[in-house]
Amino acid sequence: MNRIVIAATSLCFLSIFSLEIKAQEKLIDLKKWNTADSVETEEPSRADLFHLDVLLRAGFNVESMSEGERTNKINLDDARILLSGNYTDDLSYKVRFRLNRSFNPTSQDNASRALDMAFIKYKFGRGKKWSITAGKQSALVGSYEFENNPIYEFMFTDYVDRILNLFVVGGTLSYDITPNHSLNVQIYNTVNDSFADLHAKNGYTTGNLKPAKTPLGVYATWIGSFWDKKVHTKWSYNISQFASDETNHSISLANKLKTAKNMLYVDLQYSYLAVDHAMIASGTLNDFYARTGSDRVLAHNVNYKSAIVRYDQFITDKWEIALKGAYETAGVEKDASLDEDFRRNWTYFAALQHKPFTKQDLRFYLGYVGNTVSYDGNLDMENQQFNRLALGAYFTIPAL
Repeated sequence: MNRIVIAATSLCFLSIFSLEIKAQEKLIDLKKWNTADSVETEEPSRADLFHLDVLLRAGFNVESMSEGERTNKINLDDARILLSGNYTDDLSYKVRFRLNRSFNPTSQDNASRALDMAFIKYKFGRGKKWSITAGKQSALVGSYEFENNPIYEFMFTDYVDRILNLFVVGGTLSYDITPNHSLNVQIYNTVNDSFADLHAKNGYTTGNLKPAKTPLGVYATWIGSFWDKKVHTKWSYNISQFASDETNHSISLANKLKTAKNMLYVDLQYSYLAVDHAMIASGTLNDFYARTGSDRVLAHNVNYKSAIVRYDQFITDKWEIALKGAYETAGVEKDASLDEDFRRNWTYFAALQHKPFTKQDLRFYLGYVGNTVSYDGNLDMENQQFNRLALGAYFTIPAL
């Protein structure tokens, strides 16, 4: 009896071993067959599935305001965590958090201001020229200031920091015309907070305004590159609604030159807001017309214009300079009491940076940051001045 059991057991092991060999042979045959023309795709290695980067900028800041106030402090300017990976060649994801922002959910899209993005991207079609991106993602606006690594920008302009809805919940359909040019359409929530919350949180009343039934926006964006990918363009047109029967329009033209030693971008934009949900012009106009309490309302027919230039130059392999200047205006149509551009905003900085390691995105910097806001004389408002001297470091840490 024991001999029969032993023989049967041996036979089972031999059978399993034989099946394992055949399975391995079939797997090898499948891998050989899996060419570029095949519909089969291999799962990526574990290193491709998960990447973790930590973005940090901190330093010692000496700041002064136009009223003469001065503060000296060590400040954590920016701290973000980026998770990304590719599940297959066609399916990828990205999640990024800002650690020094509120994690409370916003009322319109149920995300949070701390969540920059959380999306998946899927490529499909012949040649994988089509792609769909769904979730919270970067707005497809023509702005290289916004597209730049955020820890590189010592101060953002009003356009990026206050006018745009930078991280939007929606969907994007993209088509690669050629390897260097793509067309993109993005549908998204115009703002992250609801109509009622945006008014209430910022001290405004709705007045005669009613919320739009479909408070959405659409970006149509062309992204291109020329001259062996040294010249880049990102041009966008945007149409959106915030309030019922009030339509916003904007056009943004971003242009960049990038070589091994230089980087130059020029961003130009014009925005017409039928209702000023950006709230830069509205505060000034309510003060000018002495509106208080329930009389404070969002302004109508507001336009914003921006011209932004940044230039980075490597002086040596380890030393570089970064220069930035921006001029922005805010105005309102059909108001004879004020200039067309009654608010003027200058943003500028200059920094000397040291990069000790060629293959690491670590920089130590010494820089000056300034901001000047001036107003039409009829407003009888004092100009505002901000100055900062900063000494610190920033680092994109490839943690995993």
